[in-house]
Amino acid sequence: MINLYKTFALINAFMLFYSCKEPKIEPIYTAGQAPGKISVTKIEALPGTVKITYNLPQERDLLYVSAEYTDKYGKKIEGKSSGYTNTITIEGFADTAAYEVSLYAVSRTEVRSSPTVVQVQCLLPPVYDVLKSLDIRADFGGVNVTFSNQTEAPLSLVVAYRDSLGKYIDKETFYTSRKQVSLTARGFLSNSTDFAIFLRDRWNNRTDTLFRTLTPIYERELDKNRFRSITLPSDVAVGWGLPIPNLWDRVVAAEGYMWHSVDAPMPMHFSFDLGVQVQLSRFVLWQRQGQWIYNHGNPKRYEVWGSANPSSDGSWENWVLLAQCVSDKPSKQPLGMNTAEDVAAAARGEETNVSLDAPRVRYIRIKVLEPWVGSGGQAAHISEMTFYGNDSN
Repeated sequence: MINLYKTFALINAFMLFYSCKEPKIEPIYTAGQAPGKISVTKIEALPGTVKITYNLPQERDLLYVSAEYTDKYGKKIEGKSSGYTNTITIEGFADTAAYEVSLYAVSRTEVRSSPTVVQVQCLLPPVYDVLKSLDIRADFGGVNVTFSNQTEAPLSLVVAYRDSLGKYIDKETFYTSRKQVSLTARGFLSNSTDFAIFLRDRWNNRTDTLFRTLTPIYERELDKNRFRSITLPSDVAVGWGLPIPNLWDRVVAAEGYMWHSVDAPMPMHFSFDLGVQVQLSRFVLWQRQGQWIYNHGNPKRYEVWGSANPSSDGSWENWVLLAQCVSDKPSKQPLGMNTAEDVAAAARGEETNVSLDAPRVRYIRIKVLEPWVGSGGQAAHISEMTFYGNDSN
């Protein structure tokens, strides 16, 4: 019996010793020889970008492919591509000059192969191609810049002006990737002003600076005390006791302070009088706020029309289209899911420029094409609208 107890004690001591011993963790793939070299099969030149196609080495532990080059400013640029694909796209080129790119196969233990060096040339980077179409002209309260960006490259437009001391001061920087761009830097008096404008991409490649001397067109916010509600025969009826004058009560809210229609087929429209004939420069629309933003009856697609002398029968005779508008939700999240960016954008309001070539008008007609929920029988609502322009004779 005593020997049996001793045997159990020895077994327990043995198990305790080995259970306390720390396990040794080792890598799945041990460091070894460098992977084989990349074999390039095709080089494709794109605007500001090069796409390289290659054959991968056969190593089982290959993790990714790395591509490196030194840009025109002396900065090393690196791109990576998964070991499960056979192409890599290298961006950020500042010109169409020839550059040497080194390609490496990299193992899971970060061991690099010998470089495969190729010479590449891209097409003209988008930031410089866009400059060819750039147009600058005086706008209401500032300067308007238009250009075409067919590749939808992310670009920055920087607008500066010369102050009284002769120094150029950055006024505003716009960020855009739209194909057709029209941007206006405002906040200037109607005085002759020297402007300086250039474009920049996300790799800090920038164009030459364009200089223009322009006189901004006089602009002011229209006096809402002059606005009047009108009802033409084809206009949609007011619903929920929330009439058109709520659009200019200077209150942006979720409840109560808004125009609201009855349930009716889309499109629907309503009209009102600005109280003065004006060449409009822009307007701002505020959605019904709170849980309603980018939802329910807030307009998703709508048009703004103007007239100097509308027909009394409610027809579209004598009306001119001033703007086609699409409410843009910054986050692109599904209906009912709003980020802090969405909430902030709705609180700022949706600003739309009116063409400089638009005629002078006095009456406004808002045509709601589609609300955020539904496109058939649905109500619409808007919290507030503000208009700007030149109402001097």
